[in-house]
Amino acid sequence: MLRFFVGSLIGLALGLHATAVGASGLALREWSAAAQGSAYAGATAGADDITFMAFNPAGLTRHKGSQAALGAAYIAPHSEFSIDGATTVLTGTIGGGDGGEDGLPNTIAPSAYLSHQFSPRLFGGVSLTVPFGVLTEYDRDWVGRYHAIDSEIKTLDLNPVLAYKVTPNLSIGGGLRIMYAEGRMTNAVDFGTIDVASLAGAFGGTPTMDDGYADVKGDDIGFGFNFGMLYQVTPSTRVGAAYRSMVATDLEGDVRFNNGAVGDAISGTFGNFVNTGIVTEVNFPESVSFGIHHDVNPQWSVMAEAAWTRWSRLQEIRVKFDNPLQPDEVINGEWEDSWFLALGATYRHSDKLTARFGVAFDQTPVPHDRRTPRVPDQDRTWLSVGMQYALGNGSSLDFGYTHLFLPDTSIDLTVADPANTVRGNLSGSFSVDADVFIIQFKTNL
Repeated sequence: MLRFFVGSLIGLALGLHATAVGASGLALREWSAAAQGSAYAGATAGADDITFMAFNPAGLTRHKGSQAALGAAYIAPHSEFSIDGATTVLTGTIGGGDGGEDGLPNTIAPSAYLSHQFSPRLFGGVSLTVPFGVLTEYDRDWVGRYHAIDSEIKTLDLNPVLAYKVTPNLSIGGGLRIMYAEGRMTNAVDFGTIDVASLAGAFGGTPTMDDGYADVKGDDIGFGFNFGMLYQVTPSTRVGAAYRSMVATDLEGDVRFNNGAVGDAISGTFGNFVNTGIVTEVNFPESVSFGIHHDVNPQWSVMAEAAWTRWSRLQEIRVKFDNPLQPDEVINGEWEDSWFLALGATYRHSDKLTARFGVAFDQTPVPHDRRTPRVPDQDRTWLSVGMQYALGNGSSLDFGYTHLFLPDTSIDLTVADPANTVRGNLSGSFSVDADVFIIQFKTNL
């Protein structure tokens, strides 16, 4: 059984991606089908199964023996971009399409868990989840090509934890986070505008007609920690609190340029826009969460959750080039801290069947004037349902479904920001919503 779980996980992880709408900012919460059914309400205090260790490791003390769980979320966003206008710094019109059929592709986020009880008070476990991710893809000739074509962040977080039952009512837990992060960004380069605006047309360039292409990618492994507590206030009520630390990474890799004739002439003269190494610092933010779980009666439970994330860590993404003749590439973020709030309920219909319901508000960290096509983020409302079916002998199947409602998301990027001088002005709006399906299998070992 253990070999099956490890082999299945490797197969999922090799193809994992994440999209820009699974949660606000770069975050993903799709770690547990049981938790998603109630929109993650009470996830920090729930401890319904071992998958809740990702939210609060102290909850492991509620699960005896050895257990394993394997899950996968299928995130299916739907997006459409409406163009209001796009011009260069020289005020010429930038032509192109709306980015293609759907700039937010469907993606999969896997998860896996193992737990073991070492003694009546000491428990251990390990989880593998996808805590952050972005995937946006647009046509190479679209109207916003100088701002973004492809954007991708993939992460995989290995989190071994220990939990200890201090008293019959109080449990604590904590662990180490080992996170692999990989990033890639591509965009067109308007060498025609660079030539005319900065070099008086010395190389015969025509704005928007002599495009090049830049492809930046890098990866790194970062480290962090998490800890939490779970307290049984009364036989029917428990509360939890948890902290997940920041994970700092320096994504190292390279940039590849495909310049075209005008770009090659500029590069050959000034020594920039050549293939070289890169590094970019990305600080994945810390978060604090609080949850409460109350059993109303043997059939019904109600839950609530509040989580705060320090997105203000992401003030900018700065790509530094090994080539000293290549200026830094900067994406100004100025992101703000945000909150996630959820309410949910569980209904135990029978020993075999449990139903879950939940609603949540997920605040975006992205200010309106800093929103870009790479992460067209907006506040969202979650509406979730879920079901667990007990298979017997300690095994169960969980299913969850969430629909994410987002208002229209406007983009208004201008050359008043020095980082957009060559990228140009871009205005328009995204219409986005998403469906998230998740399945999870849990068993005793």
